[in-house]
Amino acid sequence: MLQSFFKNSLTFSIGHLLTSCLAIFLLPIYTRYLLPSEYGIIDIFIIIAAVINLTIALEISQGIARYYQEAKNDKARREYTSSAFWFTVLVYLLFVSLSFIFRDTFTLWLLEDANKENIFLLAVFAIATNGIFTFVRNQLRWQIQPKNSVISSLVNVVVTASITVYLMVVQELKVESVFIGQVAGNITASLVAIFYARKSYGFTFCTSKFKKMVSYSTPLVLSSIGVFIAIYVDRIAIKDLLGFDELGIYGVAYRFAAVAFLVMVGFQQALSPLIFKYYTEKKTPSDISKIFNIFIIFALFVTAGSILFSKELVVLFVNKAYYSSESLIAILVMAILFSNMYIFAPGIIIAKKTKLHAMINVSAAIMNIILNYTLIPVYGLSGAAYATLISAVSAFSLHVIFSYRYYPIPYHTKPILLSLLITLISGYGVLKIFDDIEIVSIIVKIIVLLLVFVSTSFLLLEKKYLQKIMLKVMMSRK
Repeated sequence: MLQSFFKNSLTFSIGHLLTSCLAIFLLPIYTRYLLPSEYGIIDIFIIIAAVINLTIALEISQGIARYYQEAKNDKARREYTSSAFWFTVLVYLLFVSLSFIFRDTFTLWLLEDANKENIFLLAVFAIATNGIFTFVRNQLRWQIQPKNSVISSLVNVVVTASITVYLMVVQELKVESVFIGQVAGNITASLVAIFYARKSYGFTFCTSKFKKMVSYSTPLVLSSIGVFIAIYVDRIAIKDLLGFDELGIYGVAYRFAAVAFLVMVGFQQALSPLIFKYYTEKKTPSDISKIFNIFIIFALFVTAGSILFSKELVVLFVNKAYYSSESLIAILVMAILFSNMYIFAPGIIIAKKTKLHAMINVSAAIMNIILNYTLIPVYGLSGAAYATLISAVSAFSLHVIFSYRYYPIPYHTKPILLSLLITLISGYGVLKIFDDIEIVSIIVKIIVLLLVFVSTSFLLLEKKYLQKIMLKVMMSRK
């Protein structure tokens, strides 16, 4: 399992790095050509897309994830995939149809301006095509085809970015250019992903397998709603309490914080399919623990980097209207990491306790709602960021506690907590002294960042791995 994980994780990480670089390339263009209020509109539809994609297809892709590897033959696997795919296409067609019929009402409700109907409809098509693309890309994950999954993601980002930049810069379209680019990117990349997994698709629908997947995945819809609320309620509350301008600033901070996915995506996309494949083997819990320690090292490195260099990133990539986003980035980085770390506590899902999984996420969502509407009026955007972090930490803690009952993982708790403490004290301590953007400050920050990486590696890696690394260093010098 470990060998497969590292190989697949590296592929996913490289792919996400490339797609993230393209996304970062778009950020200065967005902030130059779009006002904070216009950027806030994009963020609103990101939230709506998350709700739609998590609910209307009943999370049936997760049903494939659970049963695909256990299928006895290719015919059974094709029946699982095809049944879920045609169901997904159908529900998104219904979503587009209903949105078109009630477009006047929805436009006025969401955008507070009936003249923005074109923006609403383009956003609807972007949401629907993204939902289908997400399904077909995930299918490549369940089939353990990391290279093809990454290629389809790159196609999506390249096409989206190219068309968006052309329409925004040359044709002088505003928000519309973003959604047109997404529609084109989603359709093109979906065709690529379907081609790579073409043997898994067919004109067939198996009712029994469909019911089996839906009975497993439907409770996950409630769980996903909880996850959505925990992740996005901050932006809903910001729009409600502070307005589109503040939402745009917060959205920029979240884009920078999304660098955390550079660490998360390789582990997340590679680990889940392998857990379902190897969870019955005796050494798998120990392997998951080792992988978790490695993840923590990189997660703390990114956390320290976000604490130390947020100001430099903001000044480098966006204009002055967005500078206040700098103080939020590190908090949101930690929130993103904690909200996705449940994959290292797989006991609940392995035991098919999807209702318990849903209860944990809904509880965290309720907590996040209360915290956001309590803290935002007092602390503004910082209150939203801290509310999201607190709820994410709480949800992860509950996942670890309950998952341990069904599938114990031998976590190394004390070294992990000590590493976290070192990272936070070092990062914020240095930031208080070297807060200005100067050569000396940057050099000091780089040194501290490297020291954090070395110290956490020493605490979390087993001695035999450290010895191998040191031996390789010594050999390279010779």
